Amino acid sequence: MGEMREKTDVELLREYAESGHEAAFRELVTRYADLVYSAALRQLETADLAGDITQGVFLDLARKAQPVSEQLAAHHSLAGWLHRSTRYAVLNHLRDTRRRVTNERLAMEQLLNNSEASVDWEQIRPALDEALDSLGDEDREALLLRYFKNHDLRTVGATLGVSDDAAQKRVSRAVERLREYFAKRGVTIGASGLVAVVSVNAVQAAPAGLALTISTAAALGGTTIATAATATKAIAMTTLQKTIIGATLAVAVGTGIYEARQASRLHDKVQAMQQQQAPLTAQILQLQRERDDATNSLALLGEEIERLKRNSLELLRLRGDNARLRSDLAELERQKSAMAVAPNLTHDPDWKLFIGASKPVNLSQYPDSTNIITRNLATNAGTATPVALLQTWLWALRVGDAEGLLKTVEFPESTSEAEKLEWVRGHQERPGYENDRFQHFLLRDLLSLGGNRYLALIGEWRSTPADMWVSRKILYEFGGEWKIQ
Repeated sequence: MGEMREKTDVELLREYAESGHEAAFRELVTRYADLVYSAALRQLETADLAGDITQGVFLDLARKAQPVSEQLAAHHSLAGWLHRSTRYAVLNHLRDTRRRVTNERLAMEQLLNNSEASVDWEQIRPALDEALDSLGDEDREALLLRYFKNHDLRTVGATLGVSDDAAQKRVSRAVERLREYFAKRGVTIGASGLVAVVSVNAVQAAPAGLALTISTAAALGGTTIATAATATKAIAMTTLQKTIIGATLAVAVGTGIYEARQASRLHDKVQAMQQQQAPLTAQILQLQRERDDATNSLALLGEEIERLKRNSLELLRLRGDNARLRSDLAELERQKSAMAVAPNLTHDPDWKLFIGASKPVNLSQYPDSTNIITRNLATNAGTATPVALLQTWLWALRVGDAEGLLKTVEFPESTSEAEKLEWVRGHQERPGYENDRFQHFLLRDLLSLGGNRYLALIGEWRSTPADMWVSRKILYEFGGEWKIQ
């Protein structure tokens, strides 16, 4: 029995909207609390305000669960909707409570925000959410899922309803547009560097107990509209007012709120412990610098590996060319030796001994064997007979038809496509060279070399048969089709 499929964001939201299932909403909070909190923290720089904004965003999601779940497809995620809602909530909060945010932010910043950040992150952080907001919905969704939620490309593609390759292209496009956005504002950084900085610094862990507090408040908001309004107003209240409201809610909901407050106090203790670890900040920064150096070294090493790969491919190609040249040279030496013994193959009675051929084939079985082929009149005659093959080959050479040339030649099985194309380019005629070549051709003899291989002796002359030259070509016949080998 296979594992149970994990429910999508929209399925959980519909379950909460239709039946008020608190566990479903709590799962959504667990999935996206870090993302929403980090987006708010980047823009507000204060953990307390970021927590308030996070609560407000999820309370807004609880109130709008029904319409939001109806607008989205079943496989979609809530990352884009939550980020956009966080952005709107931050802008409204900054507009209405800027002075309070300024006074409180220094006391509530996280250890990493208090420490000296790298230059790249400090340049990117203030405008990162504005840059994300400038992207299209699809690009922003892909970027958030890949680098803010740390999903692999398969998960991103499944969530967005596209293939892995399409997800990769969409993420790359989003990163490039993000890089261009920063470049226009004077922050020059490569795509890989931008991804590294964002992946390391963008998402911070939400305070302990925040998810439980949000879930409890959302549950109250789903019970009655009045309770939800009270919880929403708590975001804009001062610390003292929130304490009073929290005590009131504790009386109302009992154990749930008590556990949330206990978790909040535990978070305060954790923050105190983090402040005691301040001496480790220098070591953290040193490790970050070493990490950056290692990243740069890795990039340089990757470029060197690519260069070595290209050199290896070039070496293999040169070795192949060298092997072909050696083979051609050996063939020339063999022909030279044969010609040295029998320089005039057309008159030497023992010339067959030097080429390894048996008795001639009776050409009367090929009615077109007596045809004289004129290069300028050659046509695409097919490959059914040796003479038709010769005429098609001459035609393809004359008109430069690469496909025709490939059709007339039988290559060894080990020949690559690139080698075939290189051979074609080397045999295609160039304009202006016609007068330097033979113009008339006649099949003189066809000699069996054993199996389905034959040696064709071809008479070639320019103007009259008196200046004829006899050349040789190896032909290959299989299934009624002839090719040059």
